[in-house]
Amino acid sequence: MSLTFRYATPEDAACLRALIERAYRGEEAARGWTHEANLLELPRTRDGEIEELIADPDNAFVLAEEAGELIACALLSREGDDAYFGMFSVRPDRQAGGVGRAMLAECERRARERFSARAMVMTVIHLRDELIAYYERRGYARTGDTKPFPFDLVPGEKRRDFHLVWLRKEL
Repeated sequence: MSLTFRYATPEDAACLRALIERAYRGEEAARGWTHEANLLELPRTRDGEIEELIADPDNAFVLAEEAGELIACALLSREGDDAYFGMFSVRPDRQAGGVGRAMLAECERRARERFSARAMVMTVIHLRDELIAYYERRGYARTGDTKPFPFDLVPGEKRRDFHLVWLRKEL
């Protein structure tokens, strides 16, 4: 595996959106282990959202590529003195092979570099025990804080009995 990393540009928006949808929703996503396809079924992103995030200087999409092909992405957002980590997407056929671990480490480095972040924070659906355990093995800890899932902003739920938990890692 020979990954290269870079920040997204506006020209990357369509490819980013396709990767995010591929990793989170639908039949292909369900073959991976990080999906939400059993909980939510409509698109993960809305029209124009990726472009808006790329244009905002308090956000940065980090891309992982191999031989010029997009393999993974994640969004870093300034969150006070911390960086928020979200929209983490690895191509389903490349999951469980070290890409995610490399991507997470690169995002932590870039959060320190770009935002002078002292910690990285994220939210995860509380039912995703395997995913939470993945982050805990990489030094993230539950903060004890929770947040309602934004059903009004993210439609298409198959059930409504879940919320988000906050995870944090000092950088």
